[in-house]
Amino acid sequence: MKELTDSYADRADDAVLRQRLGADGYLFFRGLLPVQVVTDVHEQLARILYDSDWLARDADPRELVASGRAVEEGSAGFFGAYTAIQSTQAFHELAVRPELIGLASQLLGEEAFAHPAHICRIAPPSPGANPTPIHQDYRFIQGCVDTLTTWLPLSPAPPEIGGLRVYAGSPRLGVLPVKASDGPGMMRAEADENHPEWRTTSYQPGDVLLFGSLTVHGAMPNRTKRLRLSADFRYQARSAPMARDLLGTGKPHYHPDVPDFPTLTRGWTSTKSIEVPPGVTFVDRWDPRVDDVPTPQSRFAYA
Repeated sequence: MKELTDSYADRADDAVLRQRLGADGYLFFRGLLPVQVVTDVHEQLARILYDSDWLARDADPRELVASGRAVEEGSAGFFGAYTAIQSTQAFHELAVRPELIGLASQLLGEEAFAHPAHICRIAPPSPGANPTPIHQDYRFIQGCVDTLTTWLPLSPAPPEIGGLRVYAGSPRLGVLPVKASDGPGMMRAEADENHPEWRTTSYQPGDVLLFGSLTVHGAMPNRTKRLRLSADFRYQARSAPMARDLLGTGKPHYHPDVPDFPTLTRGWTSTKSIEVPPGVTFVDRWDPRVDDVPTPQSRFAYA
């Protein structure tokens, strides 16, 4: 599999970044975030997982060695630990770091904000857990096609632990049909799993992978004995429409299995990281499983 192109040296060049995003559908930045900031979040979440018996009792929690009680996302036994993670202020504040908000605003050409549904992925070893199938975010996020996703490793993520892979150039395929699948999201995009333009890398804390909502991507199987810990954050322009959540706009990831934000944020010093700014317009959602979805026009002129 090909190596991701590192755009860190070009991070101040708007034209180069937008052209590369339009051509490849992704941007990768080695060491964009301060390692210590990511490490602090990692350690807080590792302690939660240890206290929830997801980690081996005879190993340092920071090593994320999985116990037999680690479960697949969304399954029985998942939501106790996940609620505690969603109650962690430092995790949510990672989503609004100036490096990430600034990058999204730079690419979109106007002020951006982070969606409140910040996602933490905890991937146990396979075959006990299914990796996230290849997919495009547009069917799930909806609203604005130019919503951007950042994927952040919260612990070292070499390919064998199931790091993310992206299909370079895939936004040119438009909105792809889907079929039912196991794993988070429960849908798989009908794209070539063996295309030569699949790319990945050996990720380290501080790295940031950004891609558009038409970019085909997915996780690989976790073939180690450790949990893979990562985060998904989404960003859009304030002027663009946001899809209305069927269970209430601005709710946490996996609500209502996870409590709402007034419950999760008790004791926080600030809730700015999970607030939708005033003035954002909302549109209704459509069934993400429908066959024919028109491909909206993107400001990144995928070509």
